[in-house]
Amino acid sequence: MVRTLSIVVWLLLIILPVGSGVFFLMVTSFDPETGVNLATLTELLADYDSIASSLILAVAAPLVACYLALWMAPVLLKNVRLQQLLSPLLSIPHVAFAVGLMLLMSPSGWLIRLVESVSGVFPAPPASWPLSEKSLVTVIVVLVLKELPFLLLMISAQLKQLPVNSWMTQAQSYGYSERQAWWRIVTPELLRRLTLPMAAVIIYSLSVVDIPLLVGSNTPGVLAQRVYEWSFQFSSSSQIKAITGAWVLLAMALILLLINVRHYALFRRFVLGKKVTHPVKPNTHKASRYAWILLGVLSLGVIVVLALQSLATHWFYPNLWPAELTLERWQSEWAYLAEPTVNSLWLALLSALVGTVAAIALLQRQRQKAAASFYWPVLVALFIPQVPLVLGWQRLVGGQLSSGWQAWWVLWSHAVYTLPYAYLVLHGAYTRFNEQWLTRTQSLGYSYRAAWWRIMLPMLKQPIAVLLSTCQLNGWGKA
Repeated sequence: MVRTLSIVVWLLLIILPVGSGVFFLMVTSFDPETGVNLATLTELLADYDSIASSLILAVAAPLVACYLALWMAPVLLKNVRLQQLLSPLLSIPHVAFAVGLMLLMSPSGWLIRLVESVSGVFPAPPASWPLSEKSLVTVIVVLVLKELPFLLLMISAQLKQLPVNSWMTQAQSYGYSERQAWWRIVTPELLRRLTLPMAAVIIYSLSVVDIPLLVGSNTPGVLAQRVYEWSFQFSSSSQIKAITGAWVLLAMALILLLINVRHYALFRRFVLGKKVTHPVKPNTHKASRYAWILLGVLSLGVIVVLALQSLATHWFYPNLWPAELTLERWQSEWAYLAEPTVNSLWLALLSALVGTVAAIALLQRQRQKAAASFYWPVLVALFIPQVPLVLGWQRLVGGQLSSGWQAWWVLWSHAVYTLPYAYLVLHGAYTRFNEQWLTRTQSLGYSYRAAWWRIMLPMLKQPIAVLLSTCQLNGWGKA
């Protein structure tokens, strides 16, 4: 049963979507009418602003999120309860988070209003505010704050598999401070184990479309955003630009992935290569604790300001609170929101469920084969920019599907991405599970299947709940 299910998962959610998307993208690329040509490629490369913006976004956001997560992670060793904060943070859809963050931190946002009400220094929105409403910096900040909980979750899973406390104690016995022990002993191993999660974050940052459309600069937009816009224009020149841009994105992704593989080695060379010439006072990671508090408060503030904005009738600057709160806007708009909300809800729930079941089937098959290693091909969909892959699917299906099948097509395309996220989140907990629990249950007369349902599944309920939150975020975000 498990073997059959794992084969179906491999065919329908890994091999077929990736293979068909890349294949039909290649077929379209060699089409005489809409295929790639040298003139279009030269024109696209000459527009270096979009390519440079995409590269800056795909490098800066993942690196800042990675090292910020590593800086905050030592607190997890002393306060395991903080891990429970990650699940609700992951469950906030990134589009809603981007909008809420702008309402909170933009030049006319609630934080500026709060400062104005207390000090009176901003009678008008500041013109030189670093976090403008639409800019590349704003997109980077939003992506960093959204990827931070995911990377912290990945680090938390790795910390459970490593003897970190023993390493820290031994390092401090040799004269290293607590902070030095963390960065020189623990961090290199964590960076090596974060290669695959970081690859997913890099490719997502390179190919994200919705957040740049909301809070990014339009002149120029990032390359993924422009490819998305070209793909919806029906002129032959726009279609050629879309296909050419997709291949440029794939080339950029390959280069960034190769650099990411060397991240661990570069860290060891440029950071660990420097000798410690003087002792540093012990660091109790107080600043890291404050960062956790700030992350939680910021996320809560995003939710609160979104709720207030949806209920406000008039809220002019510099008023700290809306003039009036009413349900009138919800009542007038609900007729238009009801159908897309229901569609998004079932899409998020079903894609999360399909991805979770598929990941468990693959992990259970690995367990039967006594293979605890990470199967990176499961994550291959995360290593290809979404825009080129979806563009290939679009060329494959075209307008051939009836309206009844389109919903299932969208669900399938979501499950292609929820599976690797589910596998990534659940792998550590699943492979660490002690087989003796199942053996003892079977010694009491239960079958292996009954032991799995009664013992293993309930003991894995916490990581499964976390991955369901992560997968539902994927469903809500792409709906």
